Amino acid sequence: MNKNNIIAISALLLGVFLSMFVLYTPMPNTEIEDEFNTTFATEYIAEISKEPHSVFDTEAHEDVRLYLKGKLEEFVGTENVYEMDYDRSLVEVYEDNDPLEYDIRNLLGVIEGENETGVLIVGHYDSRGHIGRAGELGNSYGAADDGYALAFMLEVARLYGEKDLENSIYILMTDAEETGLYGAQMAALDDDLMSKIGLVINIEARGVEGPVYMFETSTNNNKVIDFYKNAELPVTYSLATAVYTVMPNSTDFTEFLAQDKNGVNFAVLNGLYYYHTPHDNFVNINQSSIQHYGTQLLPLVEEFTMNEEYNDINYFDGDSDQIFFTLAPNILIAYNESVGNVLHIVFLLAAFAMTGYLFFKKEVTINKFGKSILIVFIAIFSSLLIGYTVARIVAFLSKVPFNLTYVRTSFGDIPSLITLLVIALGFGYLYIRKSERIYKSIVMFGVILNLLLALITGFILSGASFLFLIPGASGLILLVVNEFSKRELVKQIVFSILLALNVVIVIPIIFSLYLALTIGGLLALGIILVFYLLVIIPVFKLQYNLK
Repeated sequence: MNKNNIIAISALLLGVFLSMFVLYTPMPNTEIEDEFNTTFATEYIAEISKEPHSVFDTEAHEDVRLYLKGKLEEFVGTENVYEMDYDRSLVEVYEDNDPLEYDIRNLLGVIEGENETGVLIVGHYDSRGHIGRAGELGNSYGAADDGYALAFMLEVARLYGEKDLENSIYILMTDAEETGLYGAQMAALDDDLMSKIGLVINIEARGVEGPVYMFETSTNNNKVIDFYKNAELPVTYSLATAVYTVMPNSTDFTEFLAQDKNGVNFAVLNGLYYYHTPHDNFVNINQSSIQHYGTQLLPLVEEFTMNEEYNDINYFDGDSDQIFFTLAPNILIAYNESVGNVLHIVFLLAAFAMTGYLFFKKEVTINKFGKSILIVFIAIFSSLLIGYTVARIVAFLSKVPFNLTYVRTSFGDIPSLITLLVIALGFGYLYIRKSERIYKSIVMFGVILNLLLALITGFILSGASFLFLIPGASGLILLVVNEFSKRELVKQIVFSILLALNVVIVIPIIFSLYLALTIGGLLALGIILVFYLLVIIPVFKLQYNLK
């Protein structure tokens, strides 16, 4: 084996290794009591999740409400806990829903600061009690959804209940989220409460384990993301927030967005099979994930409550959106969408210039470029076809309907991993067999394709643009360094860094998108993988050519 390819393989393996830490979740704190403590958190969840407690399980639902009310009173004082009750006749019911058979009973705990402007921490206390989308069994015990949120909120109450604060904390435990976001709807229409809220932190769970993603923000989020940089071990991708805005999903956060409130939304995503089923119970909770809620979110509460800068209720009103992604533990990359659009244009113009240069040198020709386009689109079409076929088969075997964004199955992980490996190896084989004289043309077309998509998404779905900018810019740098650098060591270093960087970025993104979209998303995941392979695989060819 060529020694330079050994270097490339080493860079590849290093990238794979480092990618395993991007979605790291912390060890549970079970000893230190003046920090977020998972022992206390799991004790709360154990009580909350004893029985299914949907709005239809009236006795268990009331037991949970009274338990939460008692804990809030213990931590922040009886005089600071309010029962916010609303008659069912006041609630605006969705068109396809039946009239409500129950009243709405929210709980509000208030920790007053020097200034009444505060952060609103939101989670719901009802569990899923009816059959929803295909595969959902209902009758959830609500240990994760939304016991994780309630545990975090009670820990905030315990840790901050007697602290001297600059700004206030409002802990809102909503009712009837699972049946229509009704508790949040009524709270969001409460002018007296909303007039005091500078930021909303909503907490959810769409699984039971894995990292806690910040998956949604308010619009014009530049100031919100600047604030979010205070989080410890942040895990987020603006790609997720961009995709979420065009999907028919909603949480309590939706109701506060409708009132033009700024904020952020969090959830674990791994373990969809447990979501909204009896499997969402105390036995299946994950203490590391619970700790990640505390580790990531408590610094935000600390920053807001102790900094007089946030006294202004309109502080988080922004004027633009940011593009952002987690690169490594505690490394969050963020830049303004206008900066992103400049980068897209600059790199695309540079790509066209490089294409012209390669045409001038006859290293790229019309014939070679045409063959490259054919190879790339064969790879894209093949990955789409393979992904679709596997997803349909898994959905069929799972006896649930196929959907591009929601296939509930307990055995989709291995087929998905195998499918993506087949796509990667298949494209690698196709590239090696067909690219002996046209590999620069393939890279050049891949660069242009990625940068065109970056430019397009930059204007219509800016949060997703980095997904294409990174491989596009990387491929362009590869070609420029290969053409103009005479130092072989420089080439080896640049090639290896870019290879490792793209692997570190693409593996966590594909895994995260798989969690969000389920196996139905294999169509998109395969195509994304091909876009990155257009940069990753040529490194081996370029390294092989080094002396």
